[in-house]
Amino acid sequence: MGEEDFRDLYVRLAGQIFSFAALRLSPEQAKDIVSCTFEVVWKKRHTGPAEPSERPAWIFGIAKNQVRQELQRIRRKHHDNRFIAEYPHPDAPGSPDIADAVALSDVGRRIWNHLSPAERELVNVAFLRELGNEQAAQMLGITTTAYTTRVSRLRQRIAALHSRESELTTAETGARHD
Repeated sequence: MGEEDFRDLYVRLAGQIFSFAALRLSPEQAKDIVSCTFEVVWKKRHTGPAEPSERPAWIFGIAKNQVRQELQRIRRKHHDNRFIAEYPHPDAPGSPDIADAVALSDVGRRIWNHLSPAERELVNVAFLRELGNEQAAQMLGITTTAYTTRVSRLRQRIAALHSRESELTTAETGARHD
């Protein structure tokens, strides 16, 4: 991979990697993840995939590892009482809400909160990135068939949650007007 290829990949993927990281970390930490990810890509540019179509999944794999390492670092700091104030509890007032990065509506946030971490990662890969099925499956470490099956099931689960949440919202609104 040459400088021009690297530059093109950075322009094309930096925003997506930032979004991926910002779902799990603060915006400042997400910026660091983008920088660290592309630093690793540059260092490994000669050993990375030769096929240009395989590079985005490879780069997202690196980003995923960078996020995982940062989350481990944060957890280690949490166990050291000297640093607890540095990272507020996710439910504390003023903490960044992960759901805000995914949905702007109250229903969307409630649906997001009902999803498991694995389902949230699948939402991120399947709907928030511009990856093909093969690349997304490769990034998740599963077969393309397993990926498409999981996406189909996730769509059904989100539709069911949306229906349930919409009914609750309608019921709450009706109760307030009575």
